[in-house]
Amino acid sequence: MTLDRKNLRSVDLANNCKFETRMIKIKQLSLAAALAALFSTNAVMAAPANTADQTQPDSNYFAATQYKDAKAPLNSYGAIDVQKNIPERIQVPTAPAEAGGNNGVPEALAKKWTQEGTFLPNIKAESYILIDSSTGQVLASHDANKRMAPASTTKLMLLYIVEQKLADGSISLDSKVEVPEVAWHTGGSRMFLKPGSYVSVKDLIQGVIVESGNDAAVTLANYVAGSQSSFVSMMNATAVQLKMHNTHFTTVMGLPAPAHFSTAYDLGILGQHVMNDFPQYFHWYSQKEFEYNHIRQPNFNRLLFTYKYATGMKTGSTKAAGYSLVSSAAMPGNPMKLVAVVLGTKSLNDVAAESKALLTYGFRFFKQDTMYQANQKISDQKVWGGQQDNVSVGLDKPLTLVLPTSVNEKQLESAIKYDSDIKAPVQKGEKLGEMTVTYQGKVIKTEPLVALNKVEEGSWFTRIIASITLYFHKLFASYHL
Repeated sequence: MTLDRKNLRSVDLANNCKFETRMIKIKQLSLAAALAALFSTNAVMAAPANTADQTQPDSNYFAATQYKDAKAPLNSYGAIDVQKNIPERIQVPTAPAEAGGNNGVPEALAKKWTQEGTFLPNIKAESYILIDSSTGQVLASHDANKRMAPASTTKLMLLYIVEQKLADGSISLDSKVEVPEVAWHTGGSRMFLKPGSYVSVKDLIQGVIVESGNDAAVTLANYVAGSQSSFVSMMNATAVQLKMHNTHFTTVMGLPAPAHFSTAYDLGILGQHVMNDFPQYFHWYSQKEFEYNHIRQPNFNRLLFTYKYATGMKTGSTKAAGYSLVSSAAMPGNPMKLVAVVLGTKSLNDVAAESKALLTYGFRFFKQDTMYQANQKISDQKVWGGQQDNVSVGLDKPLTLVLPTSVNEKQLESAIKYDSDIKAPVQKGEKLGEMTVTYQGKVIKTEPLVALNKVEEGSWFTRIIASITLYFHKLFASYHL
């Protein structure tokens, strides 16, 4: 979309109105800080009952810092005991009000744009969500903040952390890892690793993604963190970093355990990060089969075999939660990349079919439009008292919208407002104002405007002249002269 198809209004607030801005400082939690939060809590297993379905989560609440008493059941070999019966109410404790209700997620576009004929899809699942991965916009959802047992979709967090370690050079794909005895004694789906053998990180990753190998997951967790319990702490700390408010991990692979739960929304957030943060590793998620030690196994993700636009991700199933899938898809020639989470269906075939229906709905009824690119000059603005008379103004990230396909893009309007008169010095990236996008008078997006270049202060004489000129400029403006 080009500039000339927008109605761009530059408003000089010094002459017309005073525009006040509130600066919100967002503190980014480091992994160390998140771990500190994790271990400092005194929360116990009991949780107050949820009081409302429509409330939004408290921004300071993270389930990952709660439930310190939750421990995975172990067998005599120190492995997770798959024979242990964990009641669902213990696996998935009732959410407190701070976690928000079942629908405590951003409003879906399907509900925002009903005047354009949008509707929610009919997906047969306990909960679901569909997200545009580049913007984080929720296209459609149902009970997306409902706590459920994530089963092997848990492994997406394990893989995300492993990919972090690969990216920062802490480990390498060719590193050989000794298979611990405890991995052999861990039940459930497996890669069929032999204790004491050495396996490359690359093979273990494929064993986790394709074969959902619990033995591979345990081996990777022990290699990265020294023990499963330490790796679980890393998983919960990372959940805080990623702002997964309603998720708590107790095991590294998703076998049933007390207080091991997530939500469709949180898994959607995780799926976005898996796709966007480490794209160099994402091709493995679309791998249809893997052979190790002369044993070839197909991917549990049947969507890869039934939907040509599927790009991968992870399945999971438990007796309590049914069959679930975090999936992704992309269509040639379409800039949208979608992440779908479908939780609680009756079979692997069902979860693949419902995921395909959800992704097809997204591509058919929504489109993505980038109005302005990052660092694209939108205008030049007067700078008072600088070595240069003007500063280029634009956005520090693309202004991308997800819209119903029925929306006429020519009716989109964008307006800019500046916080105040711009005085030197101006730093590159400094916020100077805001851009607001409207459609038929309704605000649909607001983004900060920033300086695209640096402007140094002018000479003493230049600053004096600028101050005098600006004084009279404001004086005349106050009298509407």
